[in-house]
Amino acid sequence: MSRRKKQRPWDPAWVKIVGLAVAVVSALIAWLSFVGDEEGRVTRTRDSGPTWSAPRHEPPEVTAPPIPERAKPPVTAVPFSFVGTWVGLVDDEDLDTPFPVEMRIQKGALGQTIGRVRYETFGCVGVLRLYEVSSQELSVQERIADGDHSCDEDLVFLRYKPDGTLHYSYNDGEAYGTLRKKAD
Repeated sequence: MSRRKKQRPWDPAWVKIVGLAVAVVSALIAWLSFVGDEEGRVTRTRDSGPTWSAPRHEPPEVTAPPIPERAKPPVTAVPFSFVGTWVGLVDDEDLDTPFPVEMRIQKGALGQTIGRVRYETFGCVGVLRLYEVSSQELSVQERIADGDHSCDEDLVFLRYKPDGTLHYSYNDGEAYGTLRKKAD
């Protein structure tokens, strides 16, 4: 009698092959279910076999900046609305009464002398150098040339107002006033 074993229908080699096939099919199904709409998905319809659907990506929303009606170049010179002789009273927190100011502003560019200033009460006269400019505001650096040493050389802010006047201030609003254009 031979010592050979009888072959059984559930032979381990055959079971291994079937098990491997089941594992591969399961892995494929799991992969397809995890992929989702971003990568495409295998779907089945009643009328046809499996089909592949392409990824559905919405185009990114693109918003362009508004187009200006007319691009304006940056202001680097004194706007025409500031040109002229301006007079008015200025209130300073350190003084008891307002004092008169006269400014003569002319055309000029950044860094240039654009006018003169006179503080009659203090006997001071100086020049104005353009420090900053926009369409509605000027910053000018005073340089007192003549007069009493009680006059400080300040950075003065001038804002053109819709009523045609200038708002005058220095030292973060410590002194302020309204200047009106003098008829030349």
